[in-house]
Order: sequence, then structure tokens, then C-alpha cells
Amino acid sequence: MKIVVAIMKYDYGYEERGFSYEYYNVYLPLCDVFGKENVLLYDYYSEYKQAGKEMMNKKLKEVILRDKPDVAIFCLLWEGQFDEEIISSLRKYTKTIIYFFDDPWRQKFVRHWIKYFDYFSTPDYYMFQQYKLEGIKNVIYSPFGFNSSIYKKLDIEKKYDVSFIGGYSPFRNWVKHLLEKEGIRLNIFGRGWGKSGRWISQDEMIGVFNQSKINLNLSNSSSYDISFLIWSLPSFKNIKQLLLLKKNKEQVKGRHFEINACGGFQLSYFIPGLNQIYEIDKEIAVYEDVRQLSGEIKFFLNNDELRNSIANRGYEHSQREHTAQLYLKNLVEQVLK
Repeated sequence: MKIVVAIMKYDYGYEERGFSYEYYNVYLPLCDVFGKENVLLYDYYSEYKQAGKEMMNKKLKEVILRDKPDVAIFCLLWEGQFDEEIISSLRKYTKTIIYFFDDPWRQKFVRHWIKYFDYFSTPDYYMFQQYKLEGIKNVIYSPFGFNSSIYKKLDIEKKYDVSFIGGYSPFRNWVKHLLEKEGIRLNIFGRGWGKSGRWISQDEMIGVFNQSKINLNLSNSSSYDISFLIWSLPSFKNIKQLLLLKKNKEQVKGRHFEINACGGFQLSYFIPGLNQIYEIDKEIAVYEDVRQLSGEIKFFLNNDELRNSIANRGYEHSQREHTAQLYLKNLVEQVLK
């Protein structure tokens, strides 16, 4: 078994930011399952920056012809880097699949690219059902999962009441503001927060999941709540980000799996499909209205037994069914069947 994985090796293509999400959660799990010697990483974005689009695509085809992989997996395509004719031609030599992370809100992009691959995947249960309703047969449902070699439950004490890990957005900042009004201090780790938060490494992130009584999972899609919009108006930074934000639909994300995989208690925004992954109120807690979030936080901070029970059940379910190793093994098997 040989697999070529075409991904962006570094976070958003910047080596100084460390490895990318897909490196940690697609490439490395595939190496665990099929052996590192059988999984070839093609860092398409570094090649694109160094040699340009034409040479990057030419080299990609040369890699496929040389190594003759059974499967070629493409992750997180950006706009304009790949040549449609070359991508389509690869199907003569290997089975190809494009692995989507965010197809629910990138439908125009998705509909353009799926015709050039043998298969495509979606991590979203209801998008999977939508594709099937349309008679599309080459779609594979493959949730994010978590890399079981990285995300671990640690025997360390809790040091944070409430924490959040994620990049700045106006909506998330508004939620922070609402919580502070109710006397709740939110420990924030992520890019773009300025003095309010700081960026942390992969290992530090796993530590925070383990050290927090409550791990918040906050939405990052467009919001048209009138109170939020009025609150955002005085800030040029907020207005700019709102105008640039393209994400208009939420979905189950990798963070849902990662927190639970570390044995952390998770309080997440509700999103359809989350109930297909975890049992609500027994393996994960959810909120539907940010105005009620402070009350839920206070309730769970005062109820150690229930909080720990939900965290433990979420952890156990994650270990049984939600590893990236398992999901990617099933993905490859479905492509080759």
C-alpha cells in the first residue's frame, strides 16, 4: 500500500508557525496506520511558492508517475494553486480523493472541484445526506476525529475555571464581553487577541484542555444578532473582520473531538450533526444562546460530579470511535473497495 498526501505542511504555509492542522491530523495518522515508509507527503504550497503553479503541478504528476501510489489524497485546496487538467489526468494512474474540511460554506468551490477527482469527502453529516439526495455517489462521510498519538488525557491538576483556545473574531470577543459582565473570567489562547490572549504550541494546547474545568468551544461564523452588531460598530477592527468573513455556516470541527479526546469537559455551541458524533448532555454539553452561556458555566462549575461524568463519557467514546487513525483507515478502504 502506497499513499501520496498532498497537503500544506505548515500552518497557512508559514514555516515559522509550525506544522499545519492537516499535517498533525491527516498525514501523521496515515503514517501510524500504513507505515511512514508507505505515505509520501507532497507539500504542494511550499512548491507553489518556490516554483510557481505550473512547476508545482508538473512535479506533482511526476511524483504520481514515479511512486505509483494506490491512493492520492488532497487536503484543504486553496483557490487557484492546482491545474484541473493535471488533477483529472492523475485518475489514470491512481485513485484520487479530495479531503474537504469546510465544504458546508464553500459550496461553489466544492462543486467546481469534485468532478476532477474519483472521490471527495465531507466531515459534515447533513452535507453528506444532501449529496446523496442529489444522487452524488462518489462522496464519503469522514469526520475530523483526532490524532490519538498526540491528544492525550493527562494526570494533571485543573488550573483554569474556563478556557477558550482559538483565533480572535468579533463574535467571540462579544461573547467574552458578555461573560465578563457576569463576572466570569475567560482564559484565552489564540492568535489576534492582543493582550487578551496568547498563542500556544500544540503541547501547551493539550495541557490547557486537561487543566480546564470547562473548555469552551465558540462559534466563528457570521452572526446577525442585533445586539452584537451594535456592540461591534465602534471598533474598526471588528467591522473590517465582519466585512471580510466568508464563513456563513457552522459545522462539527476538529476541536469538538480534540477536547473530548483529552478528557476535558466541553461546553460547545450547538450545531446540527454534533448529536451524530456525541450524545448531548451525556458526552458533551451545549448551549444555544450566548445570553444563557454564563448561567450554564456557573451551573457546571458548581457541579463537579456531573461535569466529570460528561467529560469521562466523552473521552471513552472518543477513544472507541473517533480517532483520526480509524477514520482515515476507513476512508482509504472505501476508496479502494
